[in-house]
Amino acid sequence: MDTDYTKALIYCRVSSEKQVTEGNGLESQEHRCREYARSLKLDVESVFRDEGISGGLFDRPAVKSLLRYLDGHWQNKYVVIFDDLKRFARDVEVHLRLKSELKAREASLRCLNYNFDDSAEGEFVETIFAAQNQLERKQNRRQVCQKMKARVENGCWCFGQPAGYEYRRDKAHGKLLTPIHPVTDVLAKGLVDFAEDRLLTQTDFLQYLLSQNFHGLLGRDRKKIDYEFIKSLLVQPLYAGIIEYQKWGISKRKGLHEAIISEETFRKIQNKLKKPERKPRETDNLEFPLRRVVSCAFCGLNMTGSVSRGKRKYYAHYTCNNKECNASPKNISASKMEEEYFELLSGIKLEPELLKVAEEIVTRIWNEKVQNTALSQESAQAEIQAIEKEITEYIKLIPGTQSQGLRVRYEARVEELDQQLKQLESGLKNKKVPNFEEARDLALRFLGTPAETWQNALKEVKNMVHNMIFEVNPSYCLKDGFGTPHLTLPFSIKEHILAVNANLVDHTGVEPVTSAMRMPHVEKYIINLSFIPIE
Repeated sequence: MDTDYTKALIYCRVSSEKQVTEGNGLESQEHRCREYARSLKLDVESVFRDEGISGGLFDRPAVKSLLRYLDGHWQNKYVVIFDDLKRFARDVEVHLRLKSELKAREASLRCLNYNFDDSAEGEFVETIFAAQNQLERKQNRRQVCQKMKARVENGCWCFGQPAGYEYRRDKAHGKLLTPIHPVTDVLAKGLVDFAEDRLLTQTDFLQYLLSQNFHGLLGRDRKKIDYEFIKSLLVQPLYAGIIEYQKWGISKRKGLHEAIISEETFRKIQNKLKKPERKPRETDNLEFPLRRVVSCAFCGLNMTGSVSRGKRKYYAHYTCNNKECNASPKNISASKMEEEYFELLSGIKLEPELLKVAEEIVTRIWNEKVQNTALSQESAQAEIQAIEKEITEYIKLIPGTQSQGLRVRYEARVEELDQQLKQLESGLKNKKVPNFEEARDLALRFLGTPAETWQNALKEVKNMVHNMIFEVNPSYCLKDGFGTPHLTLPFSIKEHILAVNANLVDHTGVEPVTSAMRMPHVEKYIINLSFIPIE
């Protein structure tokens, strides 16, 4: 060897991810190359390793780094050593181009199983070897593709796994896509809600995933949660258990992996995506809180809400859609009806003495719930202790068991009990004790001033407030406004008590509470104030 060459650079490459993770290939290549350099009395200055990269590519990370290194140390002459011509390249064009780039940087090439010869005959033989390596690569690829195609045709997906899935070994089918819980639990709910229009737009779907910390649930496989990623989730047939690969002519078929949504849900999503999303309008924020809770005074059917467009703005109104109804006009200004509805509620409230009865009932209900909660926690603690004892017994049995099948069943039972234990402990840990004073004040504020409660509530709560006040939906016409309302028991209790005690002497004051005011159906109503957080 030319005495000008005293330093060496080593290049190693493996094309399989398995070789990288299991440590096969790269270490042995580097070891042999170092021994070869030592035999030539060369000092190895650096090692460049391409991990899981095909030899049919020129643009490899380590190759680029090697060329940059040579450019940065142009004053030195290096011997580039590699284990095999197949490690160098497995494509004729790539082989010749890479060799040319190294020669242009005055690098001397050394291969452990091939002697480079710059003669015409040597270059011919070298080209034959490079062509043989290319042929082997293409033949290997064809065999791999044939095996993969057969697996896909049999229902086993063998490409990149979608978000929320991982490959796990199955006894019958080899590596099989398997859902990762709770990632797929969150994703499945979002996909179903999108299909059923509970999430109207892709933006709503994105916001849902962000609210559920979907990015964090993905862990080390986390991807950026953007609209491109959202679209890939919505069009992914694997979530419905469907496999299809048109590039290989494989038509749609049922996969062997576990689906997280139904095929019907997937079809609904695709049909929805075909329709262009409507642009937001200024009327989207209109709530129409009286829609279907106020009836027409003429025909008795519930009125609905709608919007008409004028020259400069939109107009919201409530409408009777009954074509046979004689009401005129049928369209009533939304703001007018809502103002009159608020006036109607303002005249509905419990008197002070009845509020005191309600406060007594709420307090007694609370105390009962606190007592029941304490008993429930004691029961949960006892169950936790019993499960821990059972787990300990099974763990003692496992080492002395000779039967492999019995040992597996013991271990499965321990895992099952451990899951139950975690659920019970999580339930106790996450048990929140609400503030009684806040709950009581909320209940009494509703009973005392239902109009203010309705005005300041969200639409869903407004509907609940309405149903708690009115026995039947109030009727309305533009001329007479709201008719006489039929109220639920708490708001008509004074009249009810007067009717019950019509033949009795009038009561004065509020103490003691009469039996009529302790009626079970009054207590039941207060218990059903479902929006009050007393549990």
